[in-house]
Amino acid sequence: MKCIKCGRNVGAGSFCTACGFDNKHIRKAVNTANYYYNAGLEKAQMHDLFGAEEMLKKALSYNKAHKDARNLLGLVYQQMGEKGKAYIQWKISENTNSVEENVARLYVKEMEEHPAVFDEINETAKKFNLALSYAKQGSDDLAMIQIKKVLSITPNFVRGHLLFALLHMRAGDTEAAKIDLNNALAVDPYNTTARRYLQEIGGNTEQPDTIVPAEIVKPDNDNLKNVRPVDHYEDPNKETWKQFVYMLIGLAIGIVAMFVLVIPSVKAGVSVEYNKLKKQYNETVDEKDAEISDLKSDKKKLKNENADLKKSLKVYEGSDGEDSMYDCMLKANIAFQQSDYVECSKYLLKVDKDELPSDTAKDLYSSMKETAFPSAASQLYESGMVSFNANKFEDALEDFETSYKYEESYDTLYQVGMCYKRLNKGDGGKEYFYKIIRECDDRELVVKAANYGLDSLVGDAEEAAKKAAGQDTTSEATTEE
Repeated sequence: MKCIKCGRNVGAGSFCTACGFDNKHIRKAVNTANYYYNAGLEKAQMHDLFGAEEMLKKALSYNKAHKDARNLLGLVYQQMGEKGKAYIQWKISENTNSVEENVARLYVKEMEEHPAVFDEINETAKKFNLALSYAKQGSDDLAMIQIKKVLSITPNFVRGHLLFALLHMRAGDTEAAKIDLNNALAVDPYNTTARRYLQEIGGNTEQPDTIVPAEIVKPDNDNLKNVRPVDHYEDPNKETWKQFVYMLIGLAIGIVAMFVLVIPSVKAGVSVEYNKLKKQYNETVDEKDAEISDLKSDKKKLKNENADLKKSLKVYEGSDGEDSMYDCMLKANIAFQQSDYVECSKYLLKVDKDELPSDTAKDLYSSMKETAFPSAASQLYESGMVSFNANKFEDALEDFETSYKYEESYDTLYQVGMCYKRLNKGDGGKEYFYKIIRECDDRELVVKAANYGLDSLVGDAEEAAKKAAGQDTTSEATTEE
């Protein structure tokens, strides 16, 4: 175990031999995490995926860097048909435990070498969320269509089978619901939600042997049960049938004569007129196409000339009341000479180097940018930290975001996320933490970002899915779902 204060290894006791810090509480948390990991491993070996998930989540709540618990949780998610969650757990494990023997590296590499896996994950999530939306709106038939597509892509998706069962239960089709619940139990035999639903509708809670494909689960069509064939009509006067036959024969002869004599002549006249009109139409279309082509060519030429003129005007005179690029270069140079790098960088941001007309102006821009941007980024970062420590999060956020424009730093990005989290703005900074987790190589910074961002992101998605999937069921069933 490493000391939480100095990061060095702790000896047999709870005191760090390097700094003397007492790590007894940390050791207790690590031991508790190991206990829940062992319990989760035992349940996973018994194929109790639902119970294993609960135990492993508890283990990670005590020790987020528990490599084995996070890797095993990813395997549990993969077995339950939730490969997106599995990839997230393995990616965190890879970043927080960058050792050669970490099997998460192999899992992540295998998934990333097959881009089709991510297409499958995205398609499953999109269709499952669409099914949830339809279920909330009461469009159960549309929801069933979407959930069938989900299960055809990911047959072992436990939550998909449970949602399918709820839709069938709401439609009153208990037999189809039993098949759905047995399919869920075939993947997760000890899933308490599926067993409780099955018990409520009088089904057998024993583990099924195979999964029944979703395509063959079709509710009975009650609308056709009481439909009977209509009796045919018979005329009491048996002698009139000959007259009816003669009438049909006469009608048939008239139709044949019309097709043989009348229709061909009419059709020939229509064909001649049609060909004449078609020729006139094609000639008119060709003329108009030539005119349109000329107009398009002129329009394109005028647009290019207008764009060139606007670009030149912006360089020399500016546009919309703003300073021209030369004015910005002049003000930036004055600020640079006064060592006011923040002001200098502000004006340099308004300049497009590629639009400067001379190499001298471009060289001056590059030389000022190389010095001003890093210095301005450093000054704004320090100013932001002062405001952040003084709980002035709005001011700190402005400084950190401007600093990140001048120099993209993961430390600055982390502080931007923390400001959003403190201000409770947007999604609470989750997108910034997630970017750090995916891209940053700094292990400590990844762990900090995961603590503040990723767990809450996964928790929000799970909570939304649970609420939507459990609508119109008992309150207890909603909680489990």
